[in-house]
Amino acid sequence: DFLFGHDEIMSLYFERKIIDFFSISKQISHFCLIFALFCAISAPAQTKQQRYLDYIERYKAVALQHEKEFGVPASITLAQGILESSVGRSQMAQEANNHFGIKAYHWKGEVYGGSDSLKQVGYRKYGAPEDSFLDHAKFLKGPRYSVLYQLDVTDYRSWAQGLRDCGYAEDVNYPTKLINIIEQYELYALNGGHRIDGSKPSQQVEASGQEPVSD
Repeated sequence: DFLFGHDEIMSLYFERKIIDFFSISKQISHFCLIFALFCAISAPAQTKQQRYLDYIERYKAVALQHEKEFGVPASITLAQGILESSVGRSQMAQEANNHFGIKAYHWKGEVYGGSDSLKQVGYRKYGAPEDSFLDHAKFLKGPRYSVLYQLDVTDYRSWAQGLRDCGYAEDVNYPTKLINIIEQYELYALNGGHRIDGSKPSQQVEASGQEPVSD
């Protein structure tokens, strides 16, 4: 006679399989946990590029001064300068000292680019980059952007969205690009501000619906 019947053997067999299954599952869980920790530790931090840091260092004083004089947040000024001028390396920034892509509408100074025959508006040309920063601050004091000054200078998210709504640029991603620069390089801290929770809606400003002044 057999020591165990067929049903008992099958029961022991499946019991062993269940034990093996949970043992393997536990090992897999441990492996996944270790792998996740390894990825978290080894993942490279978002690095700050030196050319961005150099640009910020060079122009932060003038940006803060213009915030004090005109009310334009220094974080917004620097983020726009970085974005519009490709960190001061664009052809227009190099040849025309234009760091903000401001077109030559209502401009009596020298013009960079453009074509009368093709009805293309050129860009404002300056003697020095600092002249571009000053003109940018004055430009944003125009009636087109007056609604922005209802916002706090530390509310960089609402300012970024407001610039787009007021027609500074056509790019629908323009606010996001500015915000990413501000947050990566902590430009919000220049005037004592703090990083703003992106899950909260930005304050809305009434758009003017006018033609964009930069590309």
